[in-house]
Amino acid sequence: MGEYVSRSECHPDMEKLRDLISKVTDEQKLTILLQTKSERHSTALHEAAYRGDAEMITTILSSIQTADRLKSLMMRDFIKRTPLHAVAWRGHTESVKAILNSLTADQQMQLLAEQEWYGKTAVEMASGETADVLIRYSMNAIRETRKGKSMICHPLILCLCVGIGKHSQKTCKVPC
Repeated sequence: MGEYVSRSECHPDMEKLRDLISKVTDEQKLTILLQTKSERHSTALHEAAYRGDAEMITTILSSIQTADRLKSLMMRDFIKRTPLHAVAWRGHTESVKAILNSLTADQQMQLLAEQEWYGKTAVEMASGETADVLIRYSMNAIRETRKGKSMICHPLILCLCVGIGKHSQKTCKVPC
C-alpha cells in the first residue's frame, strides 16, 4: 500500500501536504485528507479553508475522486463547521468558488443546506461579496436541480429570503 504517513506530517505545513498528496495513491490521499485532523479536529481541507488558500483547496479536491468530494466537504471541525462554513465566515470568496465548482448542483445543494453548531448555513455566515457569490451559487444550484418546478418554497430559498424557521408550508400561499 505504500509508506505510512504520520499525522504530524499533514499539519500545519500546507506546502509539505501539497507535496505529500502528489506522491501517494488515491486511497492514501483520502485517508490523509479525511482522517488526519489537527488539534482543532480540522481536516487538511479545513486548514486550507480557514487560511483562504483557494489553490490548496483546489489541489486537495482535485486529488480526491469525484464521488468522495462531498464526503470530504461534509467533515466537521470542533464547532461543527464544514470547510464551506470556514471560507464563508472568513470571507474567502475565491475559496468559496473553488469548493462549489468542484461539486455537482445536487452536491452543492446538500453542502449549502448544512448548518454549523449554532444552526447557521454558510450563506448566513457570509457577508459582502462572499455572501453574493454564495447566493448566486445557491440560486443556480436550485435552478439546476428543480428544472421547471417552483423554487419559492425551497428551504434554501426561504433561508436566503426570510430566514430559517419563519416559513411554513401550511401557511404558504404559493404552490410548491
